[in-house]
Amino acid sequence: MTTSAHLDASPVSVLPGEEARIPLDVRNGGNVVEAYAFEVLGPAAQWTVVEPATLSLYPDTAGQVELVVRPPRDTTVPPGELAYGVRVSPQEQPQHATVPEGVLHIRPYADLTAELSPRLGQGRTGARFQVALDNRGNYPLSVSLSGKDQGDLLTFGLPAEPTVVDPGRAAFVRLPVRPKRWMWRGVAVPHAFQVTAAPSAGPDGVPEAAPAQLDGSLLQRPIVSAGLLKLLILLLVLLALLAGLWFGLLRPVVRSAAKEAVKAPVEAAASKAADAQKAADEAKEAASAGSGGGKPGPSGSASPSPSASATPGTGPAPLPGAALFSHRLTASAPANGTDSATYKVPDGKVLRLTDLVLENPQGDTGTVTISVGGKPLLAPALENFREQDFHWASAILAGSKQEITVTVSCRTVGRPPAGPAPTRCNTAALFSGTLE
Repeated sequence: MTTSAHLDASPVSVLPGEEARIPLDVRNGGNVVEAYAFEVLGPAAQWTVVEPATLSLYPDTAGQVELVVRPPRDTTVPPGELAYGVRVSPQEQPQHATVPEGVLHIRPYADLTAELSPRLGQGRTGARFQVALDNRGNYPLSVSLSGKDQGDLLTFGLPAEPTVVDPGRAAFVRLPVRPKRWMWRGVAVPHAFQVTAAPSAGPDGVPEAAPAQLDGSLLQRPIVSAGLLKLLILLLVLLALLAGLWFGLLRPVVRSAAKEAVKAPVEAAASKAADAQKAADEAKEAASAGSGGGKPGPSGSASPSPSASATPGTGPAPLPGAALFSHRLTASAPANGTDSATYKVPDGKVLRLTDLVLENPQGDTGTVTISVGGKPLLAPALENFREQDFHWASAILAGSKQEITVTVSCRTVGRPPAGPAPTRCNTAALFSGTLE
């Protein structure tokens, strides 16, 4: 063997964003002057160089080069041990190339940023805020939220458990803030508060990330505003005026007119009642003077009772029940390519779309187009969302045999932080509504 190379067997520790230098010893055991070229193998090759790039050695002499390792301070460089190799290639006798191997220990680091939105909220009984947590480190962070104000006048709707944020990802936490006491009237009062996002301690030997302090303010408005109070007083005055007008003027006039209107009909009815009573008395006396046993009747027999039954009518026919509908379409396309997925409405059916959820789990870039019956409905850019939902108060109709199409135009395939790198854009759409 004319060429030998040696790397230190112990792992070399390096923090992303910093630099580590690893010596590589090379010995020329041949009998000719040899020039050596070096090539780093493995995932570390993209951020590792050899200095100097070439090395010339006389026979039976040794030399040394250095591997300069500069891992980027990026969430795509996970912590842990990483194996690598260096191919040492002699130019005069390439058949004697050798590949020494080594191990890098990538150290973890924490980097957390947080943002509160909106900074100023207002309401009568409170307001809703949102805390955005962005993990820019290379290992998952468990973040706890806490809130406080100077006068202890507010309550914070904090989550019961810490929020886990994966490296390179962001998490959004809803934070309702409410005053402990309602303010019925007066002027609006501001309440300044502070929310603390505190990450948990990292692995052994990793400095703990500094907590993020977020300042916010709640403007508490009175339950009964000055304008509403004036409107209520005005309404009460108007009701009092209407009551006085009714009882003082209109009611006596209406009662007098009503009495005059019913006077003549009442007198006529009383006259007819007197005549009927007189005729009944005369008929009773005549019946007593006759046969004297039977019950009185117009012809000596009881009159038949009329039937009061009626045939019920038929209402309009009930509308057919609508069935709940949910369908998922998935389209996958290579870089600079397109792909489509289609759903066809069944014959004789009408689809009412009320909800749509778009998914871009890989972080691809490009465009996704949603079409109904050949007409584009939406065409958002993939880089603007990972998951986005749409809701329509007025349903979008797709008639019988019409097609709903999802078309993906892939520009660049995304790189998820974990797992193998994909080769195709992958986008999905979930439709919901009713099928009638």
